[in-house]
Amino acid sequence: MFASKIKPYTFTLFAKKYGEEKLLDCLERNEKNGVVYHREGINGDYDDFDDVDQLMNFILTGVR
Repeated sequence: MFASKIKPYTFTLFAKKYGEEKLLDCLERNEKNGVVYHREGINGDYDDFDDVDQLMNFILTGVR
């Protein structure tokens, strides 16, 4: 899968599995802990993954 497609694909899977509210809660918690959604342009910490499961875990935990 292309790296540019992993983030939206994984975010969609996460929302289907855990719900939108859980996704938003995780994103908010991660942001408070220094995780950056958009650093410059459209890339941020969530774009550094090429594996869906690793990104899903990062969303859940905020830990690489």
